[in-house]
Order: sequence, then C-alpha cells, then structure tokens
Amino acid sequence: MQLINLKVFQDEILIREIKFKDGFNLITNCEDNGNQIGKSTALRVLNFCLGSDGKSIWHDPESRTKNEAVEDLVTSGRVVFSLAIFVNEKNYNIKRRIHIVQQKNRTIIKTYSSINNDEYDTNGKFKAALAPILGFSISNPTYSSIKNRFVRLDKKTASNIYRYLNSNTSDQQYILYYSYLFGFSGHDDLASEINFGEEKSQRNDRISMLLNGRKEQDYKDRLSSIDDEIETLRNKEESFDFKDSQNKGVEKLKNTREKIAQITSEISKLNIRILYSQRTINGYMEKQSDIDADLIDKVYTEAKLLLPDIKKTLEDTIGFHKQVVSKKVNYLSEKIRDYHLSIDSFKNRLNGLLDEEKKLFSALVGESHLTGFVVIENEIQDKREERGRTSVIVDEVQHESSEIIILDGKIQELRERNKLQISQLNQHIAIFNKYLKSFTRAIFRDFSLSFNVGTKSDTNEIEFSIVNLERVSGDGAPRAAALAFDMAFIEFVKETGACFPAFTIQDYLEASDQDKLATLANLANENEIQVVVSVLKDKLASLSQEFIDENTVLTLKKSDKFFKID
Repeated sequence: MQLINLKVFQDEILIREIKFKDGFNLITNCEDNGNQIGKSTALRVLNFCLGSDGKSIWHDPESRTKNEAVEDLVTSGRVVFSLAIFVNEKNYNIKRRIHIVQQKNRTIIKTYSSINNDEYDTNGKFKAALAPILGFSISNPTYSSIKNRFVRLDKKTASNIYRYLNSNTSDQQYILYYSYLFGFSGHDDLASEINFGEEKSQRNDRISMLLNGRKEQDYKDRLSSIDDEIETLRNKEESFDFKDSQNKGVEKLKNTREKIAQITSEISKLNIRILYSQRTINGYMEKQSDIDADLIDKVYTEAKLLLPDIKKTLEDTIGFHKQVVSKKVNYLSEKIRDYHLSIDSFKNRLNGLLDEEKKLFSALVGESHLTGFVVIENEIQDKREERGRTSVIVDEVQHESSEIIILDGKIQELRERNKLQISQLNQHIAIFNKYLKSFTRAIFRDFSLSFNVGTKSDTNEIEFSIVNLERVSGDGAPRAAALAFDMAFIEFVKETGACFPAFTIQDYLEASDQDKLATLANLANENEIQVVVSVLKDKLASLSQEFIDENTVLTLKKSDKFFKID
C-alpha cells in the first residue's frame, strides 16, 4: 500500500494538494522561520485520513496550544480532506470532514467519512471499514496501536525504537503487537495467553487487596479463634440458670435470636462483598485513569468501537480503555446490584424477627437475672458477624487462588504450543533483520541493530529484544535508529507481501543527527521506500540542494501556511 496524493478542499475549491512519490517525501519551509506554518499539520491531516479523530489538526498535542482560526475552519463542515491510496492493485479514495453540531444542551463534533463513496457517520465505523484494507486488526491488537507503528507523530515516543506507544503500554502488549506485525502463526494463542496473564494479574491484585498486608493463614487462624470464643459463650449460655416458668419463653427467644444471628451474618457477608467489589472497581478505575491526557479521546473512540452499544459519555468511560476491564467492572457492578437486592430481602425477614424478639423480651423483661443471658447472646451475635466478615475474605482468596491455578495451566499450555511455532517467526524476523542491519550499519558504521525473538527458558514466554540497543547513544542517534527500524519494516512488507502499509509518516526528525538523516533519506530513495517527513530547512544541511528540490513535495511559508490562513 502506498500514498498517492492528499487534497484539501474548502467550499469545493482545491486549496492544497500534495503528490507523493516513491522514496523520500519532504515537507519543509522556504523562508528562515519555518515554525507555525503547518508542516506538522500536513502530517496530522494524513493521520486524520487514516483514522485519527482529527483534533490534533488544530490542537497541538505537544505545546497544548490551540489554533482557533484553524479549528473554526476545519470544524465548519466546509473543509474536505481527500487521500488517495493504492492497495493490492486497487485504488481507494478516502474523504473526511468535521462539522461541529449545536444540539439542545451541548455541542458535539460529527465526523463524516467515505471510502470509494461508501459513507460512514462515526469514526469507529470508518476505522472498522479501513482496517482490513490496510491489513490491520480492529480489536486485538487495536487499529490505533498498529497504525502508530507506521505513523510517528508523538514527540514523547518518536525516538523510541521498540516502545513506540505511550508509557502505559505493557511489555505483554508490545509482544502481541510485534507478533501481529511479523505474522506469527501462533498470534491468536499468544493473544489468549496475554489475556489470561492480565486476568491472572488482576486476580493477584484482588488477593492483595483482600489480605490487606496480612497472610491468608492469619485470617484462617482468626476464624478458628472466633469459633473457640463462640463455643465458650455457648457453654456459658447452656449453663445459665433459668426458672421453670421461663424455660419456654427463653427457648423461643434463643431460637429467634439464632435466626436473627444467621440473617445478620448473611447481611454482614454481603456488605463486605460489596465493600471489596467496590474496592476492586476503584482499583481498576485508578489504574485505567492513569493515562496520557492526549490519549483520552482516542480511548473513548476505541471503547465505542469495542462496545458499540455503550451509552455512557466520554467522561463516564474515561477509566475504561481496555475491553477486559470494562467487562470486569460491569460484571462487578451487576454483582453489587444483586448483593443489594439480597440484603433488602434479608432485611425484610430480619425486621419481622426483630419485632418477634421485642415481644419475647417484653414478656421476660421483669426478670433482672436474665441480663447476663442477654449479654452472652449479644456477644455470640457479634462474634458471628465478625466470623462472617472474616470468612468472606478467606472464601474470596481461596476462589481467586483456584482460578489463578486454572489460568496458569492454560497459559503454560499455550506457551508450549507457541514454542513449537517460534521457528516460523524467526524466519520472518530474519528477513526484517537483513534490512535493519544494513540501514543501521550505514548510519552507525561500527555496529548494527537487529531484532531478536526467543522464549524464556523457565516459562517458555515469548520475548523480543533489540541487539546493540545500548550502543545507540547521543541526542540524535535514537531518532535516526527509529526511522531506520520503520524503513526496514517497509522493506519487510515489500519482500514478504504482507498486507501492511508500504510507507511511514515521520515528524520530529529535527532531533536526529543531520548526517544520519541524510544517509537514511538517500537510502529511502535508493530502495524506493516511501517516507513522508516534516523537517525544518536548516536541519537539512547534510543534503544537497538538488536532493532537497527533487524530493520536496510541499513547501510552506508564513504567507502560505497549510490552510492559507493566519
């Protein structure tokens, strides 16, 4: 797949066109001051055409500043972005526009999209249609997580060769992403393994929360201690001296209080289950809300895609950017509702028994020597309530532990199966390394980088690494290495025929060494690797003016910004 051209229309009039070519595609400035003229904006428009929400077109995610004039224009509904791409011998024309719609109580941003005249009224539907064209998954891994390997527009991660997403992305997720990118035949098993691993981690977290810094045996010992205390109190109760006339009434009272104690214990258990379920939900929400602010809108889009019927707003769902966590929270919320219904039912029965208890006490209240008996009964009831609370913790820990044992078995079975298929993955990575070594040796001279995959000896867990990564030092070297990695992957796509984009879009290349950038630019042309970059003119000193002129696809200046407005 390659980019053909990008067109921008305002009121159906063409105001900007970029024609892309094989090799190096340069977007730069022609005057001394090349800042704030729309170089990065051009790349963000490309990204919008490939599925982003488009807000970065007017809101710079790095400086957190907003260009209100651009926002007003782009969201007016009058601007149409058109991207032509070529995939598998077929042309596709993507059109997108944004329109702010004023509703009764709020303002919403509507995005209208089409692919070869097939129209989509939400970003989720558009990405679901575009993903298979680009060779992407739509759910596991998510569309955006793979697209961002080809579109590097995040300054925070632009120089990260392997970890190209935000800091909240786990090692397990990267393993899944690279498994997908390199066409691992055991990818589905690996995805299941990682899901099981995440569930195991959540269950271990729940056990830690339940135990609250103590050992499981401490709670079991406390149960035995409570049982001993109840037995002692029972013996005192049995030895209590009643008058013959009181025996019948006291027996009724004991039976009634026995029932009250049982129901109170059940209510206590349910309340503690509600408490720990709510703590679990809070724990999920705290973890999931600890995300990069710039990703929040993307999170909501993914949530809408994964759960099409979701009714909650962005603010309601901000904490749930993983499908598995959303399901867990929903499940626990349902359980809490069930617990509350059960408590209401128990309380109705309890109220009737308490009324009966009052009547029995009234009949016996004149006998002062019964006070000791009542004290014993109250102590027994308190101990039963404590036992109920403690037993819930023990039961929950035992349940979570048994589920973890089951998960461990499933994970190990999947790892054993994937270990047998690792040779196929190594073959694909060997093709990729052929190019990665060549490109990185060209820029580093005395060493090269390579991608490595293997399984841990003790667990059979798949792991990836980059050989010689520690030797990539200096301010500009990591950014150049990241570009070399992305170019090598395009060569891998071309050689293997993988259904992935055969281009990369790159911003923030000013951070790379000028001579290394020049080397990679020449390699892109020599190998016809489609690289679209935004670079300030004064960072191109290592390239000849002839090369710059031949490979510049868009030149901007203060009097001719991308949208032709100030």
